[in-house]
Formats: sequence, C-alpha cells, structure tokens
Amino acid sequence: MNTTTPHQPAVDLATRVRQRRMALGLSRADTARRAGLSIEAIDQIESRPVAMTAGDLLRLVEALDTTVSDLVTEPPEQPSRGLSPVHPTLQGMPRPECLALLQTGGIGRIAYQAANQLMVVPVTFSLYDELIVFRTAQDAAIAQYALEPVAFEVDRIDEGMHQGWSVLVNGTVRPATDDEAAQVHDLVEPWAGGTRDTCMVIEPAQVSGRRVRAW
Repeated sequence: MNTTTPHQPAVDLATRVRQRRMALGLSRADTARRAGLSIEAIDQIESRPVAMTAGDLLRLVEALDTTVSDLVTEPPEQPSRGLSPVHPTLQGMPRPECLALLQTGGIGRIAYQAANQLMVVPVTFSLYDELIVFRTAQDAAIAQYALEPVAFEVDRIDEGMHQGWSVLVNGTVRPATDDEAAQVHDLVEPWAGGTRDTCMVIEPAQVSGRRVRAW
C-alpha cells in the first residue's frame, strides 16, 4: 500500500473507515487483525489518502462489516429525509437468496485494480448460470483482465423507509468464452452507450448479503 499521487479520491475514505471502526467499538489493532493488515497500514488509511489494492479493500470491508459502496461511493447531494423505521433489523442473507436478487440484473459496482489505483465503476449486468456478465469497450482496462480478483456490489435502498438490501460478490473476472458471449451478449445493454461489445464474466467465489427490514 503506497501513498497516492496528487490525484485525490472522490470521497474521504479515511473518515469513513475511522467512523465505521469506532461505531463497531474496534481499536486499530482489532481492525488490523480482522483485516489481515498491519496496524501501520490502518494508521495510513485513517490519516491520509492512500492507494489500496482490491484485495486490501475487500479485507477491510469484511473486517468493518460494511460494503465497498459504503466506503468509496460518493453520497447523494441531498439525501431524502424519510421516517426512521420503528424496529429496524439487520439480517444476513444466504447465497441462494443473494443470487435470486441478482437474477433481476440492473446496475452494480465493480471494484478492481488498474494502473496502481483502485477503481470502482458502475456497470449494467445480468446473471447467467450463476455468472455475473457485463459488456465493456474492447480497450477498457477491465477488458484486459483474465482471472484477476474483483469485488462486485449491488444494492437496492428504499430511503423513505430506511430499508433495503446489499449483495457483495468476491471473485475473479475474465473475458467470456465465444460460446458464453453468444449466449449473454443480448442479455445486457450498457447504459453508457457507445461500442461496448466485449463480454466479461465474473466468477463468484464468495457471495454474501445483508438486508435491513423495517417492521
């Protein structure tokens, strides 16, 4: 993990990590042990902008019981002010339930390492035979990956009711085979437009999810 170049991240990762750690009542040593990182690495993350590998970020996300989007996605400028649920409950979701939610497709976020920087970008995806598929441009950085580690996160939030769900997939990304590409090309229509005919596949290794219900 190295300090970043003058490029500044869109969000204050240091503050989000520190606040989440304190909300869980964890010390920096606790967080380092849970994430498999050094205490010095946690100190750096919480004190200044750093470039993190995808693997480091995923371990930190798991250690803090949160999601990639919670740590690195820009929040909406004007969040809605819905009523708080009377009895909110946080529930884990088994793999079959998570995959059933992904079956509807839509927009997800993929996190990967590119040019020594962590990238998190939205993609239009579909689920095909328990594989996450999406299309990108032939010259895109992600299109050059072959069995590289990535994280993929999807959520649906009802801000008015303060309830929703989030699914996190850890796995590897690769170009689709010719047979797969023929099957999945028309399943996904990228919103970004342009020529995005390169089909990519995420092979899930771990699938986990959480749901907040308001009763």
